[in-house]
Amino acid sequence: MLTPRENFLMAAVEHKTPEWVPNEMTDVVMAGGMLETFENGPPGGGLDGFGVEWRSSVSANGQAVPAAGKIVLDDIAKWEDIVKFPDLDAYDWEGQAAFQLSGCDRTSKVVEYGCWNGQFLRMTHLMGFENALCALHEEPEACAALLSAITDYKIRLVERIAQYFRPDIITNFIDVAMERGLFMSPAIYRELISPQHKRLNDAIKSHGIIPFVHCCGKCEDIVPDFIEEGFAAWSSAQPINDIAGILKKYGNRFSVIGGYNTNGRPGLPDATDEEIEAEVKRCIEAYAPYGSFAIMGFRLVIGSDPASFFTAMAPINRALEKYGARFYKNS
Repeated sequence: MLTPRENFLMAAVEHKTPEWVPNEMTDVVMAGGMLETFENGPPGGGLDGFGVEWRSSVSANGQAVPAAGKIVLDDIAKWEDIVKFPDLDAYDWEGQAAFQLSGCDRTSKVVEYGCWNGQFLRMTHLMGFENALCALHEEPEACAALLSAITDYKIRLVERIAQYFRPDIITNFIDVAMERGLFMSPAIYRELISPQHKRLNDAIKSHGIIPFVHCCGKCEDIVPDFIEEGFAAWSSAQPINDIAGILKKYGNRFSVIGGYNTNGRPGLPDATDEEIEAEVKRCIEAYAPYGSFAIMGFRLVIGSDPASFFTAMAPINRALEKYGARFYKNS
C-alpha cells in the first residue's frame, strides 16, 4: 500500500492513477505562510520587512491583513527610492524549520512551503489594491521593473527555503482573480506578471523543488500560462472554473488541487455533515475520473483556535475517507 506521500505525488506530480483520491489537507505538511513574519508581519499585527503595516482582522479570524489607508508606495515611478526589501538573514531559518517541521515524517507526508505573497500581491500590499491595478495600466514599465525586483528577492528567499526546509513543493500564492474573472486582462498578465512567475519557477526547479500555484477565483483563462510558466499544479481551484474541462485537456501535464465549493453552503460554518459529504462525493465523481486531481476541502472557521480548524475540517476528511478509495477500486 502506498503512503499518503507516494499517493499524493503519484496523482499531483506524476499524473498516474493513485490508490485513493489524495487529500491536500491531510497528506501534506504545510510550512511557511503566516509564519513568514518578514512577509506578513509579527503575530497579531505590525510591520513586515517591507515596512507595510499589518493589522489583525476579526473577519479573517485573527489573521492580519495590510492596514487600510497605510500606503508605502504612492507613486510606482519612485519605487526604487521607496521600496525596501526584508533582511532575510535576520530570520531564524534553522529554528523555524525545526519548529515548523517538528514531528514531520517525510517518508509519509509531502512537505509544502507556502509563499503567501506572490509578486502581484506584494505590489498590492505596497500600493493598495486599486492603485496597483491602475499602475499596471498607466505605468507598465515601472511595474515590470518593480515586479522583477520582487522576483529577485523571491529567488533569494527560495535559496533559504531550499537550504533549511528542503520542501518537496513551493507554492506561490498569486491570487490574480476574483469570482467573475481576472483582476487584469490576460494580455497585461502575460506581459507583466507571467515572465516573473516563470523566472521564479526556474529558480525553484533548480533546487529540485516542484512549483505549485495558488490562485483563488475564476482564472481558467490563464491555465495555459500556468503550464508555460512551469507550475506543476494549481492549488485551491474553485468550481467556478471548468475543472473537468481543464483536467480533460491538460491532465497529462498539469494537476488540479481543490474542487470543493468553499464559497457555497459546504464551506459555511453551519454546513451539515450531509451537505459536506454530498459535496465531497460530487468532487470525486466530477473530477477524479480524469486523474491528476487531489481534493482540497476548506470551510470558514469561527475563531483562531487551531482546534476549531481541525474540528471544522473533520467532516470533509471523513467523507473523503469514505469515498476516496472506493472510487478507484470501483473504476
